Amino acid sequence: MKYLNLGCGYKYSKAEEWLNADMLPVGEDVIRCNFLNGIPFENNTFDLVYHSHILEHFSRQDGEKLTAECFRILKPGGIIRIALPNLEVIAKEYLKNLERGLGNVPGADKDYDWIMLEMYDQTVRNQSGGEMLQYLKSDNIPNEEYVFNRIGKGGKVYHTTAPRRSLIDKVKIVQKKPSVLFSKLQDIYFRIVMPGSKYKLYKIGSFRKGGEIHQWMYDRYSLGRLLQKVGFTKVEIRKAGTSYISNWGSYKLDDVTESASLFIEAVK
Repeated sequence: MKYLNLGCGYKYSKAEEWLNADMLPVGEDVIRCNFLNGIPFENNTFDLVYHSHILEHFSRQDGEKLTAECFRILKPGGIIRIALPNLEVIAKEYLKNLERGLGNVPGADKDYDWIMLEMYDQTVRNQSGGEMLQYLKSDNIPNEEYVFNRIGKGGKVYHTTAPRRSLIDKVKIVQKKPSVLFSKLQDIYFRIVMPGSKYKLYKIGSFRKGGEIHQWMYDRYSLGRLLQKVGFTKVEIRKAGTSYISNWGSYKLDDVTESASLFIEAVK
């Protein structure tokens, strides 16, 4: 079997059936691949193409092109599996917390504040992490049970470790990633040659073109329609641990502790 994990980041399987690819590889087991230029593999190559929290970072038009590319490189009968923020659930949570807030339910204001961040922050932010990052870095999250149920154990780990990273840890991160060091040097150069307001606009523009922000959102209806449009059939809504792949849970790629994501599969 040949499986492809697109945009894997730090979360990928080293099992022999997997090939891991990202636009900015973070390890020797990951190949560099700019998905905006297509996926550089032959037709009918893979039995499974998987990507998690990637599609929402593409414009709707580029997202359709990416999905069509996934269809092209899959073998007949191959499976696509997608995980991304679930617009339907976020919208329902927003309405629920709005009503709770208007009804003066104790604690509703905090849950409302979080779901607003979950819905908007990664679309409107102008710097990495945005307000959501500051919320998670707080020493005391007043509604942490609600927040961590939404985003899973990864958010909880970040809350307990990120604020406590030492300067030495941060230097090590830069040393391991030459691209990070180059980016910092480039930033110093532009800060020198640009007056204040132009530098600020440059920073905002370069960040918003850098791939972190969300450019579109999907629910089970719109994502199902997209998959069918490019040729997929047998569209099924999944849970983190369920799949057409019988041993999917053994790869531990999807976080079973969070409730914010939509998981969907389809067949070529």
